Amino acid sequence: MLLAGAVAAALLLVQPPVAALTEELTDRDIASALNVANTSETTRKLFHAPYIVAIKDATVEQLEVITEYRRYALAAEEQSELGNWMMARGGFDQKGRTLKELLQPFAGQVSIRARLRFHPHNSYVTLPPFDIMLGEPTLVARQAMRTPHVTPASGDGKSRDFIHGATIETTFDAVEIGDRVMAVRIVSEGKEVVRAMVDFSRVQ
Repeated sequence: MLLAGAVAAALLLVQPPVAALTEELTDRDIASALNVANTSETTRKLFHAPYIVAIKDATVEQLEVITEYRRYALAAEEQSELGNWMMARGGFDQKGRTLKELLQPFAGQVSIRARLRFHPHNSYVTLPPFDIMLGEPTLVARQAMRTPHVTPASGDGKSRDFIHGATIETTFDAVEIGDRVMAVRIVSEGKEVVRAMVDFSRVQ
C-alpha cells in the first residue's frame, strides 16, 4: 500500500493532472514529458497505461494512442536505453540535435498505432492492406506509416523471407480530435477487424 502511494505521488510530480488532450505543446509540457521518461520503470508504466487500448483480437496484438506529449516521453526513454543521457534530458546528441528538432514533423499530431501479428500459415511476402480509421464520420489522416515485420529466409534455399506481422501508425490533427470519445477502427480490404472506443480527455 505504501509503495503504491509512493508511485502515485511520483507520477503526480512529473505529470500535471490531465484534463484533456494537449493540442499544442509548450516547452513546459516537453520538460514534463522528459521528466516522465526519467522516472522509475513502475512510474513510467503507470503513465503509459491510459494510452494502451484494451482489445482482444488474434491479429491486432496491441493498439495504442501516441499523443505528441507521449511521443516525447517515448523518445526520451529510447535515448536513455541507448545511453544518450544528455539528449534524454533535453540536451543535444552528437550531431547537435535535440528531441524537439527530431520530433518537429509530429507537432500537433496524434497517432494511433497498431501492432499486428499474422498466422504463420499465411506466409505473406507483401504487406496486406490494413488501415486505421478514427471517428465517425472518419477524420482525414495526415499520414500513414506501415512497417512490415519480416522473418528472413533460413538460408537453405528452400524458403524465402515472409512477413509475420507489422506496425501500422496513422496520424491525425490533434485539434480535430479535441476532448472527445471516438471510435478507432482497424480495417482490412473493407472489412472491420477491430473497433474500440478511445476517450481522448483521459490522455495528454
